[in-house]
Amino acid sequence: MRFEELLEKKEAKQVYLIKQLIIAGGQMNVHEIRKVLELTKKSIDNYIEELIEDFKPYGKCCQLTYDGATITFSKTPDFSIEEFEKALYLNSPKYQILLALLEEKEISPVRLSQELKISESSLSRKIRDLNKILKEFDLRIWQGKLMGEESQIRYFYFQLLWYLKQGYAQISARESHIIENIERGLNLEFMSVAKQRVLLWLRVTKKRMTIPDPQFKQFKEKFEPYKRDPLYLKLLPIIRRSFSFYAVELKEEEIMLHFVFLTGMSVLSQKGFHAYSLQRSKMTPTAWCDSIILETILRIYGPKNIRKELEETCYYHLSQIHLRLYFFVGDVEAYDRNNIWQLEETLSTSNIQSHVNQLLELSAKELQPQSNEQNSLWAMTAIKYLSVLSIIDIRVNREVRVGIYLQLDELFKEATKNMLTLQLNSLNGVIVESFDETRHYDLVITNTELDLDTKIYRITELGSAYDLKEIKKLIRQA
Repeated sequence: MRFEELLEKKEAKQVYLIKQLIIAGGQMNVHEIRKVLELTKKSIDNYIEELIEDFKPYGKCCQLTYDGATITFSKTPDFSIEEFEKALYLNSPKYQILLALLEEKEISPVRLSQELKISESSLSRKIRDLNKILKEFDLRIWQGKLMGEESQIRYFYFQLLWYLKQGYAQISARESHIIENIERGLNLEFMSVAKQRVLLWLRVTKKRMTIPDPQFKQFKEKFEPYKRDPLYLKLLPIIRRSFSFYAVELKEEEIMLHFVFLTGMSVLSQKGFHAYSLQRSKMTPTAWCDSIILETILRIYGPKNIRKELEETCYYHLSQIHLRLYFFVGDVEAYDRNNIWQLEETLSTSNIQSHVNQLLELSAKELQPQSNEQNSLWAMTAIKYLSVLSIIDIRVNREVRVGIYLQLDELFKEATKNMLTLQLNSLNGVIVESFDETRHYDLVITNTELDLDTKIYRITELGSAYDLKEIKKLIRQA
């Protein structure tokens, strides 16, 4: 799910345009905009005029200028475009419908359409649109209620509210007491961000735990291998005691959900997870997958190249990834995936994407045989694997040494060497320097014939994109 899907078509295109402007460096011409938005010149002019008006309340903090041919975005250093976007999302009728379903459990079309100041037919259309969004979470709105597995409903609302920065302000004494009970009972200390996550989870739980006959069938079946987990057994009396003041019978599934949340939703610190990992069974589906993926990564980079602390960091992140992949479907996409992949291609010296695909195949085999690549959780898992590999790629002790040997006039020689150095030094693990015959190089870049016992690349045209692409290819193979 992308947040733009909560907006009307025009607003979604405007937000998309702003993001593409930022990715492009703050400026685009009208031909690029037409390609991105797939609109006529007249429609683009109207979109941009409205955007300029929408930005006026922000004054000099955020501005758009348009001369009919080029649009330029600018902002002050302390302003984030997120402020503008978030205001759109929070005021959108689709978000308000979702919020009403959380607060009231069941919505009255007549009353809600009056509150949102829209017609009942418009409300029905927006609910149909929401059902398209909710489908990847295995949820749907039916007869005024949100239908689906309770675990998926809680997970969806937590993700939605967390990324919109809603629902974890002004902690009460009772909420603080519950969090302290969990910390003390599990011998953990939550960081401030982790406490905010727990607080939001508690509030979503409170709103949903009184729902009559919640569905837990699939979740309960998946949880079966975790019933003997030491952390879960510790959590049982803590949650029962902490929620004793609610006038409802606490179902065992509620405690199961708390366990999955604590261990899989970025609540445990790496130190806390390490202590837990020494006790947990290695034969649960996710723990087994953690081990298989970690072993694969170690083989990719070579066990000797990855220090123990880096291995533990990798193991910690994998545990979060696999718990979500095993227990849930769907995700909230807060980042532009295509931009992340393009950035990886410019910075990485190794073919990380092929390694990511390898890890995805393995985790699909272990956790989700029917994984759908169009599902956002699956797509975001690829980005998370990319992030784990990027951390290793940067920190692993692997250097590619490149020497530059040019026979040119001194001016062109210096300028070309500086250009190549600037472009190649940005690659992870690459060291670029002037050629020194006393040193060993993995690659030598030159414009003349050289008799060396190493890889050589002869440039064809100064500053050509082709040469740079081929040089990067050789570096990846080094």
